[in-house]
Amino acid sequence: MLKCSCMHNHVLRPSIPAGVTFLLIISNANPAVAGLREEAASYRTQGYEAQRRGDKVGALSNYQKAAALDPTYPTPNNDMGVLLEEEGRLEEAERAYQQALTLNPNYLEPHANLAMLYERTGQREKAIYYWMKRYQLGDPNDAWTARAEERLMALGVLKDHPGLKGKIYSRRRIAEQEFQAQAKSREEFHAITEEHGDWP
Repeated sequence: MLKCSCMHNHVLRPSIPAGVTFLLIISNANPAVAGLREEAASYRTQGYEAQRRGDKVGALSNYQKAAALDPTYPTPNNDMGVLLEEEGRLEEAERAYQQALTLNPNYLEPHANLAMLYERTGQREKAIYYWMKRYQLGDPNDAWTARAEERLMALGVLKDHPGLKGKIYSRRRIAEQEFQAQAKSREEFHAITEEHGDWP
């Protein structure tokens, strides 16, 4: 699930492609395990749909079923964390996010969720740790990697870690250069097509 960009009112949306990829890997390894994962993924999807309809009780129930069916499946734990956090059950939400990371330390969403939770509760050092993990693990072109970068800058990490500044700004500079090159290419293309009239 991905959270929206609001700091205190956030909801993560599912990352189905990652789950599907993992499901395909498992299905090749052991058909019985794959069947459980498939059933767990079905409950997880039902939970997400219930959450979208505003049925938090139904969503939580389905996420719990998914986690119980396949205790190695991290996504329902992250989803439960989001719901629990929305209900103000912050300690339970923290445990759910941590469980998701125990199952998959490279799972990006719980890193961002924990970072936001810790910012919300005033635990600056923990927030920095999880924003840093989210930043380090994320793709440079991902919006949540950029969000992690913004939060690290706002939290003053660049003052505490001066070597980081170049890495963060070099990512931004590369992205800006790519956008400028694309805009220039588009302008050149339009100039050529205008020159040739009805040229396809």
